[in-house]
Amino acid sequence: MNKRIIAVAFLLLVPSAVAIIEVQVYVSGLIDGRIPHSEIPEVVNDTPQSFLVVWENTGSVGCGFRLRADIYEVLNDTRRQVYTSWGEEKPIEPGGTGNLAAYWYPGRSGNFTVRTFLYFCNSIKDGPAANFSVYRSNRTGSRIPAEITTEATEDYVEFRFDPKEDINSILIVPRDYPTGWVFESKSLESIKKGEENTVRLGYEASIWKERNITFDIVSADGRFYQSSKVSLMKKEEFPIYQAIIMFLVIVILILSVQLLRYRREGCKGDEKGIPEK
Repeated sequence: MNKRIIAVAFLLLVPSAVAIIEVQVYVSGLIDGRIPHSEIPEVVNDTPQSFLVVWENTGSVGCGFRLRADIYEVLNDTRRQVYTSWGEEKPIEPGGTGNLAAYWYPGRSGNFTVRTFLYFCNSIKDGPAANFSVYRSNRTGSRIPAEITTEATEDYVEFRFDPKEDINSILIVPRDYPTGWVFESKSLESIKKGEENTVRLGYEASIWKERNITFDIVSADGRFYQSSKVSLMKKEEFPIYQAIIMFLVIVILILSVQLLRYRREGCKGDEKGIPEK
């Protein structure tokens, strides 16, 4: 009988004992992914060249992803680098997929090679490479049917478009910028007449200096084109804290003057109220 009681008690206690066992599982961060699709047109004819790489994040770490495309001109069996295009940085969470794109607007015809790289989580991975041909002699197209204004700071260049007609897509590409800088190229999709659109191109300068940067602004079909020169300069921020301090000082001075007047008027009233002896 005692053995049965002990056995029953044991069975009742085992689940409780198991329930209080703490199990610690450590999962290390994994940076990994794959490229299920890429798109690099083989022929460019009076249109900008686009480089598209689709990245699928199969790891356990989410971070910002950016595409870089190095373009080489092929001439007499030799290669010479002519441009580096950077795409916009996009966050991709684990299990997510993102389209990484960069753009270039050629200034002459010829045969070219492109090598792409993916920058993410402080790592660099080789992307697809391809050859393509450009059939054009110079940059062409009617002016962009929009009023364009710009603003430049130490971190970005902002373009504001006030379109006079509908435009399917506009690409903004920095034509020339200092070697070693990261300067984004971007697309602006589905522009509607009368609706103001804003696009901001971020950049990272190795050593920042005020300078002029020329941008190619072109529609995806090559129909519209114009260049824009922008001066990079430090944005003058409104000194909000200094203004607040100055405002408080003025308020204190005004209150002090009012208090002083009040006291003087009070003293004069006391003098008038004193009876003569």
